Amino acid sequence: MEVMMRFLFLVLTLITAVQPFPAWAAEQNGQEIDSQTVLALKTLQRLDQRLHAAGYKLVSANAEFCERTVPNLGFLLHDLNQYGDTATARFAHDFSSAIAVNAVAPDSPAAGLEVGDSLIAINGLLVEGIAIDEEKLAEEQAEYRRIAAINVMLRKAAAKGSIQLSILRGGLHQDIEMTAAQTCPSQFQIRVSEDRDASADGKMVSISSTLAEYVLSDDELAAIAAHELAHNLLRHRDRLNAQDVNRGFFGQFGKSANRIKATEIEADRLSVWLMANAGYDPQAAIRFWTRYGKEHGKGIFSASTHYRWKKRVKLFEEEIAVMAKLPKIGGKYAPPLLAQTRP
Repeated sequence: MEVMMRFLFLVLTLITAVQPFPAWAAEQNGQEIDSQTVLALKTLQRLDQRLHAAGYKLVSANAEFCERTVPNLGFLLHDLNQYGDTATARFAHDFSSAIAVNAVAPDSPAAGLEVGDSLIAINGLLVEGIAIDEEKLAEEQAEYRRIAAINVMLRKAAAKGSIQLSILRGGLHQDIEMTAAQTCPSQFQIRVSEDRDASADGKMVSISSTLAEYVLSDDELAAIAAHELAHNLLRHRDRLNAQDVNRGFFGQFGKSANRIKATEIEADRLSVWLMANAGYDPQAAIRFWTRYGKEHGKGIFSASTHYRWKKRVKLFEEEIAVMAKLPKIGGKYAPPLLAQTRP
């Protein structure tokens, strides 16, 4: 919660520096609701929505090239309980029940859903009755375990075929049926942080809130997401673990640093192919790193495990040139690095 509040402060500082912001207050269940906190929550939600849309485009457009695919419904849920101030969250996001739709990816199976829809049941089972396996979800923070259990159920149901969701929209009950698309495996999340960074753990792509705010376009956001997605698709975490690579302080030296740098180079190379196939401009990677490099020099991702920004830009230029010389197959480029992962 402390990190969340620092993020809210950063957002509000930026807003009020541009123009005066009129303060108002309302009440929700007897608690005062501050307008600035509401605005900050909505800003965070918009970042979630932008990243979710970009992530879905990347994993769906490149599905035919991935080693394996998974069912993907194309929407993102959030739980009222994951917010420290539930009264303000209920007001900001118009929760009419505990679980609601936070983001919907365009052109996904979830196109019939709308942000703010309340999820009531999955295939007739009330979400309130979904069991939470505390042991299996022990690594999750307590306030995220319910949403994690619901997501597990959604994935299992989607893998079996069509799925029926019962929702409330504007107080009216609706049943929506959908069939998951098969996409590359990976999830995406905005992580509230004052640091500009991004990471991939093999399953999840995480981009910090301040980095997501720094980008100038959806293409630049996709460039960052595609780089981290490439780490997951190329199983870099597993590869480095198998090589006993040190990711701590000593990982900045010797063999560990060289092995980490090799995966970073691969992720940069693959990222522009993933972007192009998803309809994003791969030149955005060049624009982003040029701007960031000039402004911050040895800032983000510039340790001995990464190329400096000028070398990264040159690598992107070389890879885009290679891609441009190849014919498209069904309107897409077949990424050579993904071909190496297929059986």
